[in-house]
Amino acid sequence: MANILIFNSIYKRTKRSIAIWCPSIITLMMLCASLAFCAPFNSTEETVELQILAFNDFHGQIEPPSDSEILYYNTTNYPFKAEVGGASYLATQIKALKATNPNTVIVSAGDCIGASPSVSALFHDESTIEALSKIGLDYSAAGNHEFDEGVAELQRMQYGCCHQVDGCQDKDRFVGAGYYYLTANVINNSTNSTLFPPYKIREIEGIPVAFIGVSLEDTPSDVTQSGIRGFSFLDEADSINVVVRELKEKGIKAIVVLIHNGGQQDGLPSESRNFSGSIIDIVKRSDKEVDLFVTGHTHEAYVSNVDGRIVTQAASKGKFITDIDLVVSKETGDVLLARAKNVAVTRDVPEDPDILEIIEKYSELEESSTQEVIGSITADISKDQNDSGESALGDVIADTQLYSTEEVGAVVAFMNIGGVRASLIYKASANEGAGNVTYGEAFSVQPFGNSIYTLNLTGRQIDELLEEQFNHSDDEDDNILQVSKGFLYTWNRSAPQGQKVDINSIKINGKTIDPKESYCVAANGFLADGGDHFSIFKAGVNRVNRIGDLKAFLNYFQIFSPVSPGSMDRITVIG
Repeated sequence: MANILIFNSIYKRTKRSIAIWCPSIITLMMLCASLAFCAPFNSTEETVELQILAFNDFHGQIEPPSDSEILYYNTTNYPFKAEVGGASYLATQIKALKATNPNTVIVSAGDCIGASPSVSALFHDESTIEALSKIGLDYSAAGNHEFDEGVAELQRMQYGCCHQVDGCQDKDRFVGAGYYYLTANVINNSTNSTLFPPYKIREIEGIPVAFIGVSLEDTPSDVTQSGIRGFSFLDEADSINVVVRELKEKGIKAIVVLIHNGGQQDGLPSESRNFSGSIIDIVKRSDKEVDLFVTGHTHEAYVSNVDGRIVTQAASKGKFITDIDLVVSKETGDVLLARAKNVAVTRDVPEDPDILEIIEKYSELEESSTQEVIGSITADISKDQNDSGESALGDVIADTQLYSTEEVGAVVAFMNIGGVRASLIYKASANEGAGNVTYGEAFSVQPFGNSIYTLNLTGRQIDELLEEQFNHSDDEDDNILQVSKGFLYTWNRSAPQGQKVDINSIKINGKTIDPKESYCVAANGFLADGGDHFSIFKAGVNRVNRIGDLKAFLNYFQIFSPVSPGSMDRITVIG
């Protein structure tokens, strides 16, 4: 592989396309792509320039996200704040960028769907699949959230067909994705073949360029086990290298990896300050023939250089597009030059009419089913955690799950904080009236469609379960389980791993737990299957599937409204 020169986010040094930085010029480009100041793509007699437009972790955000104000460099080269995101704006900016180079490929590093707002999730993300297909997405890795509803549902997303339970909700047959999911490391244990193709090859002016898709190896810890039964998720770098060996045999030298794993950095969206994360090891262990890593999962924006290769990510929810240029030798087929920058998807451009049509269709369907008031609250109930790791909304959700299972003997419910997706806001968002909670708002809180399970753990296992909270996170508060009323315990921040929770501090309804006694506990299917590395749940006995988590939530609100914020006094931290 030839040496790659990387222009790592310095806007003022890149001269290829002024238009991509200036929204007003983008608007003009949409009216006339041949304006004199729009520099042409840089293919020559010796080279061809490939433009790759990348995003990641879209999460069904076809409507503009509410958490959308970001800081980035604009044309002045000074930090600038703007509202960003929304599929109709994303489509417009992608069209403008494509106008600068006919050799353009659009890619995603995964999590296009899953953990979505109701306008997508209520329709099993069909609205998002339609929108991204219309935008022109070519290839995507399969992120962990693509597996939220299992392998069979992801196959339906790819190939089409109406939902087996809800049917054709928009009265049209769902035809599936107009792009390819690629899964080099997701293996069917029965056939030893990959779930979807491991790679696709695109001919660019006669030069083959390979795109490899790689899922998060840790996906089984992030989704319900039953949905991925019979499939293995292999090491990312090892799987990349297997594919690269095959591509080398075909004589292909220009190779791009789309991987749902990533890193973190402290700088602005196209910088790479104090870059860290598991992606670094993956890149270093991957074959040197790979020229570019388009990453995801960590919801960060960066352009970095790892081991001589360019590594990018575009935040999440369609807030950025990573604009990447690869200059490829026509003689050798190898990449000679790579450069990239993150372009903000600002909202001061025209909205794409085709995407607007999709959004409006599903918004009307959503409104008819989501505006029903299902209960009320006395004040905002936030998903934010306090110092002990407890959340007011986490308390409430755990209470709904305990209430739904108390009659079968459950004495405590545990809820993963990552499954609490949105706060409940007292101020009315539409016409429902202040304090009222609609079905759509409830759905946004818990969009995964989990079932609640009951199972039996001993007191000793409950103690071990609480210790597992601190085994897999650099930030100790990140993985704190939310607990239902009547359950109390204390953890020590300064205590060594494995000794942070004193078993004598764990109380159920005022009584210290007995290490040898068996207790019936409730948890969603994700946790019950050992999700988020809570393996103790898998050791539980007498496991029974009880009720859907959203149904439990709705039932509780219908009975106990108005519901007050959780007290956030069930978990105490010292040290």
